[in-house]
Amino acid sequence: MATASIVNVSQSTAGVYHVPSIPNETLETATRVLQANHEQHHVFFNDRGFHNHITHYLLTQTAIAATPAQIERAYVQEKALQRPQFPIDQQAVEQMKDEDFFRSCVSQGKHYQNFLTFFERKIAEHGVGPVVYEHLFSHKPNAELLFSRMFASFLHPLIHFGFGVEFDQPPIIAEGLAQAAVHQPEVAHFFKSTEAAMNATVDKDGRPMIDLIREVEQNDKIRNAPCLGDGSFIADDPLLKAPEDLWHIAAKWHVSPDQLEEKTAEMINVNAYFTAAAQMAPKEHKLDFFLIHNVNCSIFFSAFLQKDWLRVEDKVRLLEWKGRFDIVSYAARGSPRLRIEDVINYRPKKPTMGWDQLFKRVNAFLDDSHVCKLIRALANGAQVCKPYELHPKFPMKNSMFLQTAHMAMDSTEDALYLMRWVRGAGFKQQWEKFKDRAPEAAASAT
Repeated sequence: MATASIVNVSQSTAGVYHVPSIPNETLETATRVLQANHEQHHVFFNDRGFHNHITHYLLTQTAIAATPAQIERAYVQEKALQRPQFPIDQQAVEQMKDEDFFRSCVSQGKHYQNFLTFFERKIAEHGVGPVVYEHLFSHKPNAELLFSRMFASFLHPLIHFGFGVEFDQPPIIAEGLAQAAVHQPEVAHFFKSTEAAMNATVDKDGRPMIDLIREVEQNDKIRNAPCLGDGSFIADDPLLKAPEDLWHIAAKWHVSPDQLEEKTAEMINVNAYFTAAAQMAPKEHKLDFFLIHNVNCSIFFSAFLQKDWLRVEDKVRLLEWKGRFDIVSYAARGSPRLRIEDVINYRPKKPTMGWDQLFKRVNAFLDDSHVCKLIRALANGAQVCKPYELHPKFPMKNSMFLQTAHMAMDSTEDALYLMRWVRGAGFKQQWEKFKDRAPEAAASAT
């Protein structure tokens, strides 16, 4: 059993979506290398704030039954990039009990290990639920700092925290909280602006997410906002200058407690839809590197639903802000024209492969976590959204999830690393480096 500082992945903690039988040797290998990562590596592997993806990669591979050798290879590959943990400052860890001192350390990467140690000790003393509530959902000033930062850097802290929650790993939950604490504050502007717009709106019932995405798609003022550049930005700074129209549209996504399960499925569905359909014919099929993070994060909301130590009102708030951030994320990448026919008519390289075969294929691939995370999240989406197949608020039909998973695998498997994804799918210039589709594929898209 996992403790506050010890990772232990087992058959009973293999995630909300996993293959039926995971070899014990895979679980043991994953546990060993995840513990090594937890103890030895910083959350950022360089001074630009690029993220350590070892936890994401290995837990995903475990859930889809990678072999022990594949787990080990992935760890060795990613380990080569990492920076060592900074030394623990025991005095700073102790002082973090003081709210003012805690706040003074936020957004400083040098304090990651101190925050991690602080949260581990808190979890050991009080348990996961009370610590997460106090430091994320209590609405106290420091909790608000961390809550907004969960959505920073295209959702990385929330993704990391989500892995900890989904796989019932307290040390990884502590990593996620610590990661949020050392991110920058720009995304908080998004929360404040959208919340102000929400409070000013007369439409308190909200609207379907796909309608809001379509509204952004048709708004040229948002699409042509100078702050978005070419849609390839990594830092959150451009969002500080986004048009007010965007905040008002995002504010129309509302969630009530009695809608929680259906709205979770709706968010998952629409995330997959706008990510898959953001194509630029006649260019070859590619998925947007930034938008896939919205899909990759969506699976954790299936996990949040299952955790009784998360209050209903906190699940609602997380989902409400995730949906609003999804709308902003779509706009940030140029509000790409959505061509779902490019998904429907896509011809996979290996069309007979189902989910299990795709899992084996991606486990054998020299990934960096992004492709396997995406394929597992899409498989979860197909499962979660199936009951809503005929509902108009769910534009992504069941067969499209597998089509998109094929597209993800086909478009990355043989590509050079920087050619795996488009970055800023709504901007024509971001597609210029990619080749045109084969004639038969181009014909099927017209």
